[in-house]
Amino acid sequence: MQLVVVGAHQRTAPISIRERIAFAEADLAQALNTLGQIAVEGFILSTCNRVELYALVAEADGGRSLRQFLAQQRFIDLDELMPHLYTYIDDDAVRHLFRVASGLDSMALGEAQILSQIKTAYNAAQQTELLGTTMHRLIQAALTTGKLVRTETQLAHAQLSVVSVGLSLARQHIELSNRSVVIIGAGRTGELALKHYLEHTSNITVLSRTFERAARLAEHHKVVAKPMSELMATLQASDVVISCTSSPELMLDLEQAQALQAQRQCPWVLLDLAVPRDIDRHIGALADVWLYDVDDMQAICERNRASKAAEVAGAETIVERELVKWQEWWSTQAVLPTIRALRAHAEAIRLAELERALARLDLSEQEQAAVSALTSAIVNKLLHQPMRAIKDTAASPQLAHAAQQLFRLDFEAIA
Repeated sequence: MQLVVVGAHQRTAPISIRERIAFAEADLAQALNTLGQIAVEGFILSTCNRVELYALVAEADGGRSLRQFLAQQRFIDLDELMPHLYTYIDDDAVRHLFRVASGLDSMALGEAQILSQIKTAYNAAQQTELLGTTMHRLIQAALTTGKLVRTETQLAHAQLSVVSVGLSLARQHIELSNRSVVIIGAGRTGELALKHYLEHTSNITVLSRTFERAARLAEHHKVVAKPMSELMATLQASDVVISCTSSPELMLDLEQAQALQAQRQCPWVLLDLAVPRDIDRHIGALADVWLYDVDDMQAICERNRASKAAEVAGAETIVERELVKWQEWWSTQAVLPTIRALRAHAEAIRLAELERALARLDLSEQEQAAVSALTSAIVNKLLHQPMRAIKDTAASPQLAHAAQQLFRLDFEAIA
């Protein structure tokens, strides 16, 4: 078995590529079912900044099948996609996921939203029955690592996020006090944006394709909710727009923006936090319009990363510490079939010899039980040290192989 991750993120692929390979929530079930044809276990992590396939595969091919799967699923030529992809295998794959969960690989260093995104990926894979013992353990270990980094370091304190960076960009162009802010999308990013902007203005309107969701969010924070049918009218009166839906379609195209801005004739800040993008990129060329997408925020986030070198080093130490724990567990899993086969082999001999002996002896049921318990205790004591050595030492793989050869273990008998 081999653990493999294949993916692309904000530092390897521009948004023009990431939006083409992103998996919408509605696409995940079908994609995971297809992934199950090439992977024993797996899950898909798709966010605004990354798309990654994690898989436990029976045939080691260096990630080739996963790269082909991604290209075929997203209808993109593999040759076009290859320069933007990375591949990690076994320990490197585990280390990568631990760094992702810790916020070390995020555009906004230390951001916490990635933990909920990993949980979402976990739940989606669980529903399609693509999670087994290994991936379940891997994801739980990653979440634990992420939480440890956030509690044992200052990495996430005063953290940046794409929302807070967008807020800083908006304030460069507009004084936000009492300005009209429109948030398109009522998911986690939309709620985070709402909390940030409430510190500057209460004139906020939330819209969502599911009005009930927008209404619940707006009611909780005492702002206004409107249905998507009123989007254009709402944008007409807006000063700042934050769009963060998971829609494959544009929320605002160039023609619509031109018509709105012709009537508005005032500064307009548009923050597109969605992947695929919600706002036509050409709108940024209009007069008095400032349009930013997630890639535009990269430089600010990189400056923040450079200022936290000491915290990054502490977080990397935690990642390596948790990786050692994973390696210990993983090595145990590799030899478990041998341990089970060795015990089954010894038990089969014990039962056969016990049956032969009892047939020659005239013993009561109580005496037979005592003899059976005695033979079981002898076998357990004989097996204890060899099995412990196979399970707990650095030479486990070699010892397991030796046991297989010495006892001619039958793995099919315990399958």
